[in-house]
Amino acid sequence: MIHPIDRAAGLALARGPSRLRFFSRGWGDAELLNPAPTVEIAPVPLQIAWLSQSIEPYGLAIDHGTFTSPSDLLPDRSRQGSVISVSPPEETNRVVVLMPAWNEHDPKVRIAMAGHLARKGIRSIILENPYYGSRHPDPDHGQPIQTVSDFMVMGAAAVNEARAILMWFHDEGWDIGVAGYSMGGNTTAIVGATMPVPVAVGALAASHSPGPVFLDGVLRQGIAWDALGGRSHEEELRSTLGSISVLNIEPLPHTAHAVVVRTSRDGYVPASAVQALSDHWPGSELRVVRGGHATAIWYRKDLLTDAIVDSFDRLAEAWPITRS
Repeated sequence: MIHPIDRAAGLALARGPSRLRFFSRGWGDAELLNPAPTVEIAPVPLQIAWLSQSIEPYGLAIDHGTFTSPSDLLPDRSRQGSVISVSPPEETNRVVVLMPAWNEHDPKVRIAMAGHLARKGIRSIILENPYYGSRHPDPDHGQPIQTVSDFMVMGAAAVNEARAILMWFHDEGWDIGVAGYSMGGNTTAIVGATMPVPVAVGALAASHSPGPVFLDGVLRQGIAWDALGGRSHEEELRSTLGSISVLNIEPLPHTAHAVVVRTSRDGYVPASAVQALSDHWPGSELRVVRGGHATAIWYRKDLLTDAIVDSFDRLAEAWPITRS
């Protein structure tokens, strides 16, 4: 049964102003609807320029950094990448890139999660999503994702930025991981499935593909169907979004040590889409967290961050195998 808060969010999307609808300008550039498979793109280490540092209560170090995105398909305002680093007071060799959720313009939830992780000895790199926050291509337009091709470009860029950042940390000798919730869980799964080196994976409320999330969950209420040619084009949209799926990628050895999480009453991410991801990675652990999509990220941060920590521990136990 869907959590009532998730159900209410669907009603709000259905009744909300048209300017906030997804894909309000239709399909976009047809040439961008079928991006090159990420698995075929080798990640090039991407170093971050660190700009400032502050010391927060409990000794946490907060750093802000920028980089130029490796994606040349992004709008000009989105090319300048931004990250926040949250480090524990003690020395650590573990670092995780935290991927952003859908429509997240303020990373306060991930900053809170990073605080939990820091207390457990893990440094977090909070990646600002292309098209969101300071990277919004058109701040005068409320919804940054105006076309389907915008979504495809955004997702591919976020994945490849994370892979490049992880590769740099790996080359510097860090134990690396990637984690995220909701859309961040989906991009986490894609990053984890395509990294050429061992990486811990905490895929939280994660579908194997964006297709089931947009078309089988409450987000379908926010789609500007008229701009796409009407609901008769639903299967075309399902096919386009479904082409981005971890199920199309041969499992790598380190995915056997991933921790995949779903919530018990999720109205956004179908349980079957999370199950399919876990099933595709033999050996991965599937956990169920009580609550809906919204309430789990509000009230179950401890359990979600435990899953990320455990993904590092599971990988560390198999380290000689995954590095061979």
